[in-house]
Amino acid sequence: MAAIKFMARQAFDALGEGKPVPEPLGVPVSHVRSMSQPSSSAAGTRCGVWECTPGRWRRQITQAEFCHFLEGDCTFEPEDGEPVVINGGDVIYFPENSLGVWDVRETCRKIFILFDESATA
Repeated sequence: MAAIKFMARQAFDALGEGKPVPEPLGVPVSHVRSMSQPSSSAAGTRCGVWECTPGRWRRQITQAEFCHFLEGDCTFEPEDGEPVVINGGDVIYFPENSLGVWDVRETCRKIFILFDESATA
């Protein structure tokens, strides 16, 4: 098995223009830049980098997600639980179908792994 060194700083530098989030909840409208790579050994699994500017919006991802926030300040307000305050350095796991609202106060950057468990069934 060959190891792969992930260079987050270079990955962020290579991201193109940000796109507005699909379901903004007011102004400012958050813009997201992201890129990911599929796993060569686990169907439906992707890893990548993500950046989001300030704003409030509804989360669209339904896959389980493990992520490490490198920078930023935000809160995730799940539909069925207590708000989670997230800052640079925090590691978060979102179970499958974790829907809710993002409130990004300071541009956030994270590295992530998405697990599409339906792809392995």
